Amino acid sequence: MRLILLAAGFVLFLATPSLAQRVYCPLPEDGIWVNADAAPKEISRIEVESRCENERVLVRVRAFTSCIPRDCKWGWTRAEMRSDGAIQVLLIGFLSSKQLTLKVFGDLLDTHVVNIVNDLSEPRREKTYNLVRKK
Repeated sequence: MRLILLAAGFVLFLATPSLAQRVYCPLPEDGIWVNADAAPKEISRIEVESRCENERVLVRVRAFTSCIPRDCKWGWTRAEMRSDGAIQVLLIGFLSSKQLTLKVFGDLLDTHVVNIVNDLSEPRREKTYNLVRKK
């Protein structure tokens, strides 16, 4: 009898999702983040939307780069949650693409950007920006 109770308890323990895997929506990255000092072609703004549906986190991201006379927008793109809690998104353009990795640290959105020229005529360039939440 003890063996049956022990086995049942073990199965119940394995079937319960761990607290480390539980995610609450909206994510801390959710919102509008700005880089007021963006130089031309640098990330000037990021918008993150998240929602939970059927125990899954759905995230989409829209990025803007500094352009003249107004910022260029990359459009809404589905993003993925990495195992370390960061959000990763690949923005594909005609001539180049950007891979963004986003993670909140306090009041800053740490944004790691890998710029990729699609025809591979130039090497990849990486840069990290710290954006602040728009008030």
